[in-house]
Amino acid sequence: MKKIDVWEIVYRLVILAAAAVLVAPGLPAEARTKCRLSAARKTMRTGQSCTLSLKGAPKKARAGKLKWTSGNKQIVSVRRKIGNRAVLKAKKAGRTIVRARFKGRTYKCRIIVKEQKREGVEGGDTPALNATAVELHYIEDYAVPYIGKDPTHYDSFQFCVTGTEASVKDWVIEGDPQVKKRYQITDDGAVRMVLGNDFGEAYSQCTVKARLSDGTELTATVRGYDDIALYIQKVFADFKETYITDNMTEYEKMDRAAWYLSAEYDYRLYQDDWCEYIVTGSGDCMASRFAVMYLCRYLGLHAAACPDFDAHGDTVVRADGKVYLVTTGYRGEKPRYYQIVEMSRELFDRRNEKNGIDPKYIWED
Repeated sequence: MKKIDVWEIVYRLVILAAAAVLVAPGLPAEARTKCRLSAARKTMRTGQSCTLSLKGAPKKARAGKLKWTSGNKQIVSVRRKIGNRAVLKAKKAGRTIVRARFKGRTYKCRIIVKEQKREGVEGGDTPALNATAVELHYIEDYAVPYIGKDPTHYDSFQFCVTGTEASVKDWVIEGDPQVKKRYQITDDGAVRMVLGNDFGEAYSQCTVKARLSDGTELTATVRGYDDIALYIQKVFADFKETYITDNMTEYEKMDRAAWYLSAEYDYRLYQDDWCEYIVTGSGDCMASRFAVMYLCRYLGLHAAACPDFDAHGDTVVRADGKVYLVTTGYRGEKPRYYQIVEMSRELFDRRNEKNGIDPKYIWED
């Protein structure tokens, strides 16, 4: 009888297993997707909130697909569920597990909640930011000689964490994606406003968050003001108070805006920024047409500047149910010439082939 070689049997079993994998149908893509929680362990203080996310799950996961639960809601509660994230709230000292169930699998995060110590108590650890509400101001260099710079207005602020031995893992800015672009923060917590606000906004706002090595997250609100936009709003308000009356027709308001921006502003070649036009008192026909648009809108009219390079100084304005082509920005020193011509729909459509103005905005209520 032939003697059986144990290692030969193991070798053959391995070969058979590998062959079975090769001939087996491919796993669906979603089954191969690896998910993991953003943290397997967290330490929190009573009263604090933190965000836990299931990485690998869709950022817009539906509530029915991804379920978050707390092992003890008296210690940690799940306050909000946003896509693949959950906001946790530490309620009292203790230990519990927060679970995320997704596509048949359960992911766990063990959480320790410690009592928030009062400042001055021996052994107390009370992490805090040096400010929870900060005001920043933005102004470009060209505007400073014209409108000045208030010494009490700061364009940056240095955040720091006190009351703890835990280190800061990172600093992040949260909020609306379009607003976040206006702010930057360094690795050591210095936040700065790097872009101005949209005209008409009183301010923009974002949240600065410090993530500590022990899992603690500290937040502060940053509100940013654009000093140039605020100055222009005052210029427009003064114009309205001086030249506009309640009994004026829309046409008269439009005409007064075109007159003002031609009579009070000089021509400056290659200066196409309408904000700089208002601040410095000069600009080219591109700056002029957008200034007309924003001033007319400020007066409650439907107005759209023609962005085509060859549409020199043209702005389309609707007034008293009719549509007009307002042309400003001619060369020369103030006071300058301007003209207003009524437009037919045919003329508007023909001119609009290169301008892309929304016809509904101009022709419909």
